[in-house]
Amino acid sequence: MTIAAPKASKTLQVLLVDDNPIQLSLLHHLFQRHGHTTLEAKNGAEALIVLATECPDVVVSDCVMPLLDGYQLCRLLKDDRATRNLPVLLLTAQGVGLARFWAKTCGADRFLVKGRDLDHVVEAATSLVEQTDRLRPLPGTPRLAQENFGVDAIQRRLAQALEQRVVETALRDSISRLYTVEHDTLRLIRGFIEILQELVLPGALLVTYLGEEGTTCHGVHGASASEEDRRALEAAALQFAPPGVPAECHWHPVDDGDERRRALRDPVMRVLPALLPGYPAVGALGFFAERRSVEEYERLFEIANEELGRLLTLEDSRLRLYHQAIRDPLTGLFNRRHILDMLKIEVDQCGRFGQSLSLMLIDLDHFKAVNDRFGHATGDQVLSVMAQRMSFGLRKVDQLGRIGGEEFLAYGPQTDLDGLRALAERLREHVTLEPLPGLPPNYRVTLSIGLATWEGSEDTLERMLARADKALYQAKAEGRNRVIG
Repeated sequence: MTIAAPKASKTLQVLLVDDNPIQLSLLHHLFQRHGHTTLEAKNGAEALIVLATECPDVVVSDCVMPLLDGYQLCRLLKDDRATRNLPVLLLTAQGVGLARFWAKTCGADRFLVKGRDLDHVVEAATSLVEQTDRLRPLPGTPRLAQENFGVDAIQRRLAQALEQRVVETALRDSISRLYTVEHDTLRLIRGFIEILQELVLPGALLVTYLGEEGTTCHGVHGASASEEDRRALEAAALQFAPPGVPAECHWHPVDDGDERRRALRDPVMRVLPALLPGYPAVGALGFFAERRSVEEYERLFEIANEELGRLLTLEDSRLRLYHQAIRDPLTGLFNRRHILDMLKIEVDQCGRFGQSLSLMLIDLDHFKAVNDRFGHATGDQVLSVMAQRMSFGLRKVDQLGRIGGEEFLAYGPQTDLDGLRALAERLREHVTLEPLPGLPPNYRVTLSIGLATWEGSEDTLERMLARADKALYQAKAEGRNRVIG
């Protein structure tokens, strides 16, 4: 009884490349048995001739062949804009040594070791086409098809392809090393721009980072990019930013050299979202440059954008983890450990430079009654709103943190006790001006505040906190809703 081969869900045109006629015939009949059509070439050079007039769905090539082997063929195809998206499946009889390494470095989409049963080759080729089906071939004719297919032309293209890989590797390495040196968002962006601007200028280059605390937008421009060009690039790049989030772009002119300071004859603007697969966009790369340069260095721009996505995603993850480590999740204020660490640094500064420093311990009066009467969900909402009001009531130089339950700590650098007392009184009045969500309109939550100030070189953080705690206890004992210190 003969079992028919499964019918293909989609008929593919497959370019088979192999110098072994028996192997080539086996693959031909195998793909035909699965309902596919084939084109055939005996080596990589013949395959290039076929690709000059045909547009197959996938290339299945042997690795070791005369004149132009499978690795070299793949490298040429992936280096050519017209064939870059064409999936390539490389086959080898030996799965040891450097075969897998070369297959990966030349850009092959899949690498298989030939076995007795070649059905897995059809399955792998079909899977590759399905994965890349949405990547349609780019317009244009392969570059080698525009030349003669002699040895000299092929060798020249191979040399260019190898040089391109060296440049791509150097670009990736230069960008990746930024993160091992800098852990500051703006410095990372500036370092990335310094690397990339050699490709872009004359024109303009802009990088945006969409962080939790707003959008960072930094750009450089040459003499040939007008203000109108820069504004258009800004508008396009900020389309990736969340609506309603203010963003200001900072532009810096750079010297593009006499040989590069010319008018853009055929300008083109590109804006690419910076992201890693599986992650939301964390920024964007935008540039304004000569069309010919953009097309010539297209792959380098793609790599730069991939690396920027990786760079900004790592930075975004670092910042998120850092904020989680130092922030109270309910109120968004500094947590106990971080506010005390910051305060310890301020006390040390006082000892070194003789500066003044005062702090306040703040307690929400009768907060347990809010939880008991209105529920813990309302209590959490009240805590969050009160924390926000206290933040707005302090100065920019002051720092505020939640150190437990309904207790907060704030300090004022270079502020004496009288100055902090006046600030605390304003804060106590400020938080009661408006009703609180979830509570009756006439219900107010008041503050009891204990103060302490740095008393000289013999003073310590522990002693200051003890004095502030004693003053807070006194404020509660005297009826709450007051400042003592």
